[in-house]
Amino acid sequence: MNAIHNATTEQITTAKNDGTRYMWMGFTMGLACMVALFIAGLVTGSAGMTVMAASTAAVLAAVWTSTAVAAKSIAKKKAVSATGA
Repeated sequence: MNAIHNATTEQITTAKNDGTRYMWMGFTMGLACMVALFIAGLVTGSAGMTVMAASTAAVLAAVWTSTAVAAKSIAKKKAVSATGA
């Protein structure tokens, strides 16, 4: 376990270059759409649209956070296995 925490930033960055560094784009676009729907719901007075947009944005944020944490953990493990520690 200690070897995982001793991986250098360069090793983690190298292990992270497999496409995971671009995954934030989808979540960002999803959140932007939910903000737009939330505002549209407020403007039109549609409570249902506002609630669904806020709920979906909350789920998107939670999934984004868990995915980012998992990706960082995998990158650290790859960096450690690449060094043979």
